[in-house]
Amino acid sequence: MRRLLPLFLVAALAAGCGGSSGGSSGTTTAPPASTTTPVSPAPMTLTIYPVADGRLTVRTVTVPRTQAVARASLDALGIKAPVKIAGGTATVALDAPSPAQVASIVYTLTRFSSVQSVDVGTHAGLTRADVESFVPPILVESPVEGASVPPSFTVSGTASVFEATLVVELVRDGKLLERHTVTASEGAPGRGTFSVDLHAPSAGAATVEAYSPSAADGSRQHEQDVHVTVTP
Repeated sequence: MRRLLPLFLVAALAAGCGGSSGGSSGTTTAPPASTTTPVSPAPMTLTIYPVADGRLTVRTVTVPRTQAVARASLDALGIKAPVKIAGGTATVALDAPSPAQVASIVYTLTRFSSVQSVDVGTHAGLTRADVESFVPPILVESPVEGASVPPSFTVSGTASVFEATLVVELVRDGKLLERHTVTASEGAPGRGTFSVDLHAPSAGAATVEAYSPSAADGSRQHEQDVHVTVTP
């Protein structure tokens, strides 16, 4: 027994030294790295007014969310220029813009409530009235071409038509679903706003047709068609 005791103590000390050497480095086991993927902000939808065939059109674009919405709108138009908004005026640093670019910029930026006029190039204090030559007599601003809409939706825009009267129809496969005679807030030569609610009986593709009836024979004038998809 006396011989076994020293052997036991040596084994115990060896075991103790082995354990302490493993922890004497001062290192600790790090927790596993987080595998959570950062959540990106939801994208945002902007309305822009490009010019096609000499006329303003209305489109929506989806862009990464940003606070610089005016700059993002110009980028979506393909116009790379700094923009600053102060005192209700948007100043766009763009040299020698074309008349079409000016019209697109003015209509796009004045959609924001913080912008009442636009300075661009050598042009100062521009409003929508200053680019009227690019605006069709009837401009449907909502819904836009290709939009998905609920069964009941609102059609709105501006018009410069005789006696401020226009007709808005909802058509599917050549069949009239609904028709409304609408009075804009102002008639030609001025430009007024209009708005009307439409109701589709079922889901599917449909066309919004807006036109001014001729005072002579009732034929369609200045027709604007917008293709939409009615969702369930």
